[in-house]
Amino acid sequence: MTEVERLLDALEEEIRSGKKAVFSGAGLKLVDEFKCLEYINQIRNMLPSTLSEARVVLQDKSDILENAKANAAAVMESARRQAQALVDEHEIVARAQQEAQGIRNEALGYADKVVSDTYKYLCGMTDDAYAKLNEAVQAVIATRRELDNKMR
Repeated sequence: MTEVERLLDALEEEIRSGKKAVFSGAGLKLVDEFKCLEYINQIRNMLPSTLSEARVVLQDKSDILENAKANAAAVMESARRQAQALVDEHEIVARAQQEAQGIRNEALGYADKVVSDTYKYLCGMTDDAYAKLNEAVQAVIATRRELDNKMR
């Protein structure tokens, strides 16, 4: 029990133990005014330090709450920024993958065209070579026939 509580109990006891005033009706009692005022004075002398301590505690509580709120806000902002960075990074990666797939598809299409064009070119070259070779063979055969006809 604190000293203030002890003094309040003593003041209460003094009031309760007071004698009823004659012809006063209910609730009026005679108490030792000096004792009651002394108790009140002692309580007042104690209250400022107790109230000061309470104010310090309340201020500390307020400071701690404000710091906690500020820290929580900072943590939330940091988490929000990190989440946004991850979302942005994911979008960049997804966009890069789409572009890479497009480039790959374009490269495969180009490679198919180059192979097809090369095949057509080589077919044309071999057809030309075959035709010229056939002409040369025909010319050799014709020359041989002429020689055979002359030699007979």
